[in-house]
Amino acid sequence: MRQVASGVFLITTSLDDRLHATTATAFLPLSAEPPLILVCLHRDSDTHRALTQTARFGVNVLAENQASLSARFAAKTGDRYRFEDLPRFSGPNGVTFLSRCAAHIEVETTASTAGGDHTIFIGRVTWSQVDPHATPLVYHRRAYHRLAPLAEPAAGSDAEGLGRGLSGAA
Repeated sequence: MRQVASGVFLITTSLDDRLHATTATAFLPLSAEPPLILVCLHRDSDTHRALTQTARFGVNVLAENQASLSARFAAKTGDRYRFEDLPRFSGPNGVTFLSRCAAHIEVETTASTAGGDHTIFIGRVTWSQVDPHATPLVYHRRAYHRLAPLAEPAAGSDAEGLGRGLSGAA
């Protein structure tokens, strides 16, 4: 799966007055009407356990300058439970979000199902906001990347015909 590029997301929730967060790359918009998303978390994670016991969670779409946050919350160290040094705010329904992300999505869990060693959480979007000036962080081949526009293909190049299909017909 290293060949599949993904955005990088920090999933946040709270259980018994303790904040939980974990890095995830398995996130998808699922439906526009109603607005649904899905996120997959490994069953061994503390955040997974918290999500199974809470009704709401947050999806923080990390910006390109937040790779250190991704690494921090992907590690199995005590830093995963330190939030006092991070600017944060609460969404309309009380979910904690980290500031300065590319986007924030507040979600109410509607279903969950097993998916191998992960659980697939499906949720209804109850609130969201986007920073139109932020660029999301990307993960590919076990490294972080920035998005960059592609240059237009040169006339006559192999890339020019990619939209024509295998036969080369328009």
